[in-house]
Amino acid sequence: MSVVRSHSLSIGIVGVPNAGKSTLFNALTKCAVPAENFPFCTIDKNIGVVKIPDARLDSLSDFFKAQKVVPSAIKFVDIAGLVKGASKGEGLGNQFLSHIREVDMILYVLRAFGGEKVVHVYDRIDPLDDLKIVESELILKDIETVTKRIADLERMTKSGTSEEIKAKLEICHKIMDQFAKGRSAVELTFPEEYQDFIYEMSLLTNKRRMYLLNIRDGVEESQLTNWENAIKEYVTQEEKDAIIKVDVKLLGEMSDMDEDTKSEYIEMLGYKPFTVQDLISSAIKELGLITFYTGNEKECNAWSINNGATVKEAAGVIHTDLEQRFITADVVNVEALVQAGGWAQAKEKGLIRNQGKGYIVNDGDYIIIYNS
Repeated sequence: MSVVRSHSLSIGIVGVPNAGKSTLFNALTKCAVPAENFPFCTIDKNIGVVKIPDARLDSLSDFFKAQKVVPSAIKFVDIAGLVKGASKGEGLGNQFLSHIREVDMILYVLRAFGGEKVVHVYDRIDPLDDLKIVESELILKDIETVTKRIADLERMTKSGTSEEIKAKLEICHKIMDQFAKGRSAVELTFPEEYQDFIYEMSLLTNKRRMYLLNIRDGVEESQLTNWENAIKEYVTQEEKDAIIKVDVKLLGEMSDMDEDTKSEYIEMLGYKPFTVQDLISSAIKELGLITFYTGNEKECNAWSINNGATVKEAAGVIHTDLEQRFITADVVNVEALVQAGGWAQAKEKGLIRNQGKGYIVNDGDYIIIYNS
């Protein structure tokens, strides 16, 4: 998966009604930042942008005494509760399924608590079944997309079948076979040269995934373990670490507290509960992202990019012209730069390296791009 937007990575929050999505979203938006600080963002009532905490950026901006500081951020998109038939327009399904196409990751919120005050839409508590219901609606929508693409490709074969069209048809049928098993497209692997073809289809099920078990006090530990194990057996091997357990109600309550009250409450609890920042850190890890930096007295920026990306690709995250006209880059670790006391001192100590387009960016690199 390619992350093409740096300052506004996005996560779609999905689940059946009354799973805790709105409570989670409200807690997140209380930590939101002004939209104008982040390019590429169109803010709606169901979208909240949350700053990624970044001590290195703070240190860099303090060093430069920067007039403007632009951190990376996570954009959370609250998708309306999905029910059986959402792909056919039941509830508000069709209206909001389109929002999922724009996100980089899907966060499934799965209810793992009972209680008569909050009625479950299907009158039972089964996180795995809820996951399957939501996923099946995404699959059904994707089946429509892939079916149309197959029809387009087959029309092209009337004037002769090229190797490229043949390969694309094979990929589409492979995806449809996966859907027939009730599984998502993201679990498949495809040849590198056809990644753009897959990306252009904007499949709802071809996105990274996280799973949030919404827990509450009073749920028996054995029951919670059974639910968690059931999810672990269902997801892929790589996703077993992408399951988090969060008391969303508590998260919401704590988001209303000032720092002093929050500290007192944590001390009373005797443990540190899951926070919004913890959720952001988990998402960044699952997306496989690292951060690099640019900056001066005028503006300091933190940029998120896929781990393994080249410095030329990093230039493209900043601006497409920089990638197209890339010549070379000077690179130094951001903390080493600050500790050295500045660019001249870091250069004198031999900390700065000039790198060509194939250089793989490291987490924490401070980069100056040179272009034609």
